[in-house]
Amino acid sequence: MTALGAPTRATKKSWETWLRAHIDPAWRPGEWDSARWLFTGDLDNPRTSSSRCRTRRCDMIVRAQETFCTYCSDQRRKSGLPREEFAATFTPARSRSLPLTVVGPCTLTRDGVRCVRPQVSGGLCAAHHGSWKYHKSRGTLERWLGSRATPFTENLDCMVTHCSGWAMNSSGLCNYHWRTWRAECRSSTDPVPAAQWAPHQPLYLLAHQFHLAPLPELLRWEALYAVQQMDQWVRALEPHWIRGVISHLTTADTLLDATNAARLTKPHQSAVRTLENLQSAARAGYSEFSGIALIDQDVIDLRVLGLRHSASGKRRHLPGRVDLRTVRQPWLRQALRHWVTTARPTTEDFKRTFHATTIASTALAQRADAGENPVALTFADATLAVDAFRAARKRDGTPYSSSFRRSLLGMFFQLIAYGRRCGTLDALAGTFTRVPVEHVISVEEPNEDFIGKAIPESVIRQLDAHLDTLGTGNTYGCRDIAPDARHLLYRTMYIVLRDTGRRPLEIVSLARDCLETHNGQPTLIWDNHKRKRHRRRLPITTSTADAIRTWQARRDQLHLPAKGDRYLFPSLTPLSDAPHISSTYLSDALRLWVDALPPLHAEGTDSKGQRLLFDRSLIYPYAFRHSYAQRHADAGTPVDVLRELMDHKSIAMTQRYYTVSLKRKSEAVAKLSAHVLDQHGHLSPSSSTAYEMRSVAVPYGGCTEPSNVKAGGQACPIRFQCAGCGFYRPDPSYLPAIEHHINELRADRETALAMGAAEFVTTALTAQITAYQRVIDRMTTHLASLPASERAQIEEASTVLRKARAGHNHTLLPLTTARPKDPR
Repeated sequence: MTALGAPTRATKKSWETWLRAHIDPAWRPGEWDSARWLFTGDLDNPRTSSSRCRTRRCDMIVRAQETFCTYCSDQRRKSGLPREEFAATFTPARSRSLPLTVVGPCTLTRDGVRCVRPQVSGGLCAAHHGSWKYHKSRGTLERWLGSRATPFTENLDCMVTHCSGWAMNSSGLCNYHWRTWRAECRSSTDPVPAAQWAPHQPLYLLAHQFHLAPLPELLRWEALYAVQQMDQWVRALEPHWIRGVISHLTTADTLLDATNAARLTKPHQSAVRTLENLQSAARAGYSEFSGIALIDQDVIDLRVLGLRHSASGKRRHLPGRVDLRTVRQPWLRQALRHWVTTARPTTEDFKRTFHATTIASTALAQRADAGENPVALTFADATLAVDAFRAARKRDGTPYSSSFRRSLLGMFFQLIAYGRRCGTLDALAGTFTRVPVEHVISVEEPNEDFIGKAIPESVIRQLDAHLDTLGTGNTYGCRDIAPDARHLLYRTMYIVLRDTGRRPLEIVSLARDCLETHNGQPTLIWDNHKRKRHRRRLPITTSTADAIRTWQARRDQLHLPAKGDRYLFPSLTPLSDAPHISSTYLSDALRLWVDALPPLHAEGTDSKGQRLLFDRSLIYPYAFRHSYAQRHADAGTPVDVLRELMDHKSIAMTQRYYTVSLKRKSEAVAKLSAHVLDQHGHLSPSSSTAYEMRSVAVPYGGCTEPSNVKAGGQACPIRFQCAGCGFYRPDPSYLPAIEHHINELRADRETALAMGAAEFVTTALTAQITAYQRVIDRMTTHLASLPASERAQIEEASTVLRKARAGHNHTLLPLTTARPKDPR
């Protein structure tokens, strides 16, 4: 935002008056004590981060949910017990009471009267404990207990202002302040009486408290205003870090001082973040006080603006300061400011629109006037901007995908249209406009050699071998549920992700009752959020369903936030925006797990015969969707069936998920061309070029009949009676199709016999069955005569070609590759 200095002496009073007027007096009732300037967090409020120690019998307050206090943490480490068992069974046994913590009244009793002052040590209050030690050391303990020990009958408040502790002895100080005062007295040559010392002392604060009273008057109001504003941004208020920041600001004059960060000694990241949040809120308020609107600022905080989170739609939590001056033209910068402050887009929409505007601004800056005069812009300048989007590249120099560049282009001209509708771009020349016919970015076909993103099955098997370590470490939920439950949670998500091919969001948002069973076949009920098609049904294996049921049973035993009751994978903390686990947490857990695994090996070996290492960065949740499609394509699943399984609207979309690279096709062709048979089952090998150029794929093999090849397999002169054709050339990749066709022919023959069809019909069917069976028998015999290694290579090549045929909606097998011309 526009640079603003600290308030001057003349403006301090009016600034303080403005702050007083903008303080919410009803803020955090029951937690904020305005009379004492003291915040005491409600431990049952999910928007306050403090909590009781995880140990059930410990009353210590800690600064974060589901954590142990220092004492219990040390004891757990020594015990070696699991967290859950330790938390349920351990009983703290401290030798001294904690500051301001009252274990109970002193146990000294005389004549039925018990001392009311709080215990400090050994069951006695401070005064009686001191006397007890004195008399015990001198051997007069019995006489003291019998006649001189007198119970106190009233409690006294600590003399330190606003301290909630009780005085421990005649000094009038609580145990904490008494110890502090005694320590200072010992180290001083001129001790100060407790009554003079007490008014200048800070309170002893627990982990859920902070105190603004020690701050100077103006800074106190600034801090309160900033905390109230910050409370609207953050998921939970963190009193511990606010208290730490305030303790370093007691000598500052104003929160707006840019040097305040230097006051933090040994700054923790959370303390720095808290100070930045407080200063951002104070600066925003001071800008408003000074009459500088958000729309006039060049450096903006997206959180202060109230931008929404892209996924949940709720207000953004994390800071994000953006310098709009990277957009060089003032008129374009003004249009962007107006859009972001009035339309209040999501963070993701702002990010893309800002990126698009920067690209266009850089292009317009090539004009002689740097594009700063909107009246002088022309259609040619609009074309110049479009060309910049066409050439847009990532930071590493690689081009963006055509779809992303088209998205950026659209967002930029949407911004221009918004500015014109709102009147902020009235001065922009009408000729600076987009013409849909000319200003387009063509959709580029992906490079077939790089499109595949599927994780190889061999790598997935390696991942499966290490499933016992998934969900361990610092993953989401480590403080919320037991380790075994967390492991089962992530294990189940992985299995469903691997076995169903659903998108990550569709996995984490599965309903709690997402299973149905029909005729013994389990079905997964899921929602296609991308296309807004709900309650879709997907057949799944019994093992996948069993994994889900195991998690459902464990999930029923957990005590989780009520807002996630209807989800299979609910959010584990009430602070989460969404009622179910975020797909980001699934991605993070997968990344943490994969990075910690031993080396993963890819298929094949290098020139030295060493197994190739697999790039771990290629393992991410969405890649399992590609693997699901690849798995079905390898199994020969027809593309129309796979389209239904993937829930795609078009076959073209499905084909993207399992395209075979040209290199793999060529290698498969070279391998199988030597094992082609004729109609009689005799070997009829050919070169790979002849296999590609002189044959065409038909349902049960290759065809070399010239007219049919020319027609792409659509003009068979004898109506695909392949078994009786001299141009029929099957290879091992067609074995499953031929076997399936034989079964169909046998079924047709049985039907013909039952119908009493003419003899020539059944005779023809029998002849076809015999011919196809002869091809299978001789091909099987031929393959059996080959070495096992070569048979494996042929099977792999057959799988590649079957997948290629399944992945195209026409019968022509696209095997032709571009070859360099013969230099001769």
